[in-house]
Amino acid sequence: MIKKFIFGFILFLLAQGTMAQTTDTIDCDFWWPEDEQVMWGVPEQMPNFPGGETALMKYISEHLVYPQEAKNAGVEGRVFVGVVVTEDGSLACFKVLRGLGYGCDEAALEVFMGMPKWMPAIQRGKAICYPYEVPVFFGHKQEVVEEIINAVENMPEYPGGFDAMFDFINANLVYPQEAIDAGIEGRVFVGFVVEKDGSVSSIKLLRGIGYGCDEAAMDVVRKMPKWKPATQRGKPVRVQYQFPLNFKLENKKSE
Repeated sequence: MIKKFIFGFILFLLAQGTMAQTTDTIDCDFWWPEDEQVMWGVPEQMPNFPGGETALMKYISEHLVYPQEAKNAGVEGRVFVGVVVTEDGSLACFKVLRGLGYGCDEAALEVFMGMPKWMPAIQRGKAICYPYEVPVFFGHKQEVVEEIINAVENMPEYPGGFDAMFDFINANLVYPQEAIDAGIEGRVFVGFVVEKDGSVSSIKLLRGIGYGCDEAAMDVVRKMPKWKPATQRGKPVRVQYQFPLNFKLENKKSE
């Protein structure tokens, strides 16, 4: 119940403007805390790059520079970049959440610093600041991007709404014993597609913490019932969705 309250209360504060911030006043330590994990919740409408997921991937591929140092060293992989999409769609608080080195981290950040404004997240009819994480691929073979709509008139909805989804996660998320024994805590970011019929597909790990937590998080998403699909111009469409699942040991809640 405590996590559920915090999860919804943060979104409530954001929607009420209590935590309103601009690119000039934003507190980046609040959004990307170093010593604690925050579960932000899922707003009614996620922030979107203009044109959606496909347009975002195209923009990245056209502006990303593969550092010669990384090429010479044969370095390939993903750099996970975190940004905060502010209320007016500007990007702030650029941070490498997981890097590759060899100049790739800086190259990935450079792409986001020059991006146009996004469509901000919406909660209770108001634009809010919201953190967003994007994996940037470096390699000689480009990743295939599915044609999936990201910005739609009506986003997909979990049956019963936000509270029902959180109840489902609480009831079905298993904290791996391996992670408990090792004292592992943190957030696992899972991405998936809500299909036209509401079923969940293309489940993928965006950022993990290991020790069985990644598999446990994806297993919860696999077990989800069908959602109410997203609609665009009155027709159901496929939509990309993502959210963090938090793993926190009970005996550390009071610390």
